[in-house]
Amino acid sequence: MARLGDGLDEIGKEFVLTRIIQMRGVDTAVFNFDFDLSWAGFFLNADLTVYGRYGTRRDGGDSQYSTSALKEAMTKALAIHKAYPANRPSLAPKNIKASNLGKMPEQMPAIEVQFRNPDIPRNCIHCHHVWKGVRRSRMADKKPMPDNLLWVYPMPDTIGVTIDVADGAKIASVAAGTPAAKAGAQAGDVVLSINGAPMFSIADFQFVLQNSPDQATLKVEVQRGTETKVLSIAISGDWRKAADFTWRTSCGDLRLGMQMESLNDGERKAAGLRAGGIKVKNAWPKGPAGMAGFQAGDVIVALNGQPVPDKETDFLAWIRQKFLPGQKIKLTVVRGAKKQDISMDVP
Repeated sequence: MARLGDGLDEIGKEFVLTRIIQMRGVDTAVFNFDFDLSWAGFFLNADLTVYGRYGTRRDGGDSQYSTSALKEAMTKALAIHKAYPANRPSLAPKNIKASNLGKMPEQMPAIEVQFRNPDIPRNCIHCHHVWKGVRRSRMADKKPMPDNLLWVYPMPDTIGVTIDVADGAKIASVAAGTPAAKAGAQAGDVVLSINGAPMFSIADFQFVLQNSPDQATLKVEVQRGTETKVLSIAISGDWRKAADFTWRTSCGDLRLGMQMESLNDGERKAAGLRAGGIKVKNAWPKGPAGMAGFQAGDVIVALNGQPVPDKETDFLAWIRQKFLPGQKIKLTVVRGAKKQDISMDVP
């Protein structure tokens, strides 16, 4: 949580500050952000137009937060507010209404029974419960999970740029051979806007990426020294899939009732594998996998006779995109020196 005493006291006086500590009663069409965050900031007009967002996590930690970047975002929000509403059209990419949101979490059919009792804190609705409601709705409808509900809120790294955490808009580095590099992005460039929308933070960048189709061209305006340039960054194919999503609290619903981890070289050799394979880290006894017979230490080598990926992210994506809840699958495991098949229904 940001505190005004952290150097934000003076600029904080320019805002009406409101703290929301849980998601019950929150309109997700307006407060649309990465729901796996521990803290997020919104800059809004009184008419609920979003000026910008602040707050980003990577691998479950809070290394992407800084007081200096938050202060910079607040400064930019004030400039936007001063020019409002004449600049309202430019804010449209920051105010996209996702088709699978637009309800208060307690009204989402897939989870409303769980939170029907408004007793707080026992029935406190956490941010990650929103992803649970969205994903469980697709599962209930027997629909495969799309990429943008698995690899949610991609970091700018997925297209090749790392943003300076202390600044929030300056490019710290550009990875060779990536879409950003091919478009001419350079370290030191300051991102001013994407598709015409002013950028305040890494979170703003992520929101644009989250709402981009699998194939698109991003018009990225940057300040380079005294010059302003517009870069055309083309994204296509599996650009989202560079990230690991298993650190996310909301990932629990994607699992089969067990957590997995990659094999080391010795474990792979012992299982008789040259590549692939994944180990069961733990199987919850009352979960689907535990009740089917899985145990910690089991090495999964095949699913319905096909070799399995060696990363949990790829394994879960395969399950959720190729199989539907209720569908029976057969997993081949190596336990000790023996190989056996375990069948279960996809939860």
